[in-house]
Amino acid sequence: MENKAAWIPAPKTDISVGDADTPAPGPGELLVKVKSIAFSPIEAKIQKFGTHPIPYPNILGTSFAGTVEAVGPDVTGFAKGDNITTIRAGKTLSDPRFGAYQKYALASAASTSKLPSSVSLHAASAIILNLSCIVSALSIHFGLDRPPLTGTPTPKNKKILIYGGSSSTGGLAVKYAASAGYTVITTSSPKNREFVRALGAKYVIDHTLPPSSIVSELHAQGPYNKIFDTIGLPPVTSIMIDYLDSLGGGSYNTLIPAVAGTRPIPESVKRIFAPYNFAFDEEAHKPLARWMYEEYVPRGLKTGLIVPTRQEVVMGGLEKIQAILDLLMKGGVSGRKLVMDPWE
Repeated sequence: MENKAAWIPAPKTDISVGDADTPAPGPGELLVKVKSIAFSPIEAKIQKFGTHPIPYPNILGTSFAGTVEAVGPDVTGFAKGDNITTIRAGKTLSDPRFGAYQKYALASAASTSKLPSSVSLHAASAIILNLSCIVSALSIHFGLDRPPLTGTPTPKNKKILIYGGSSSTGGLAVKYAASAGYTVITTSSPKNREFVRALGAKYVIDHTLPPSSIVSELHAQGPYNKIFDTIGLPPVTSIMIDYLDSLGGGSYNTLIPAVAGTRPIPESVKRIFAPYNFAFDEEAHKPLARWMYEEYVPRGLKTGLIVPTRQEVVMGGLEKIQAILDLLMKGGVSGRKLVMDPWE
């Protein structure tokens, strides 16, 4: 099997499509024919700014879906021909053989979900990375209950603020918390309001309002047991500061570390960022990881318990990847996830 990949040859350089070896899966690994690459703004930042220490040349890409071509010698639960979706985590982040931007890639069986044949590969790749972040953030860092896989959740009588409900991560967070029985307040533009309401949000604040009006709305809908900012950019940080400082202080979690342009944070406000996905590497949290990959993802996508992030399919194959990364750096994607079949 001949492999092609979109290589990043050195830090802060453009992508170059070229040959790549087709790797053989070792213990705990799968060889996958990649049929759907899902793109993340994080990947564009790695290319542009070199934000993650990786060896070069390398192959970027953290989430994909496809068909199993071969299984490692000790792997159980997977077979040739299975449809899967996976994320690249832990030590594989440095290993180009696990990069999504190629036609054949390795996957770690521990961070892979086997999919029912009825589930779209594009839908699966579009949610897997952000969903692992959400499950970790809400059920490990916040201590929220998991949503039941069947039946109706018990109302928790606790209010959760998810800032950015129409974002690819925020929408999954709204659905996860609401499906677990929590009352969810979120934000969205008017054009995405009904979509976000359909995810289970109790109330949607218009994020196009002036900041002072958003703060007033946050007061009117609060107080909140937990706050999760899925945007993390300076304008939203400023709103969170104004809201919490007006209460005399408080804390909230956010999706990204503070970036250039973030205003000074007063002592009364605690802005918490964590590499949420890394929590699954801890022994105490491996049962939750197994639940997510083995039960929640396949059953949730099949039954509608997980509502996939809306996808926009990019045609043109690996040669289009640089244009996609450039678009992500410009902030040209909102409320949807760019996906690609590298064979088309």
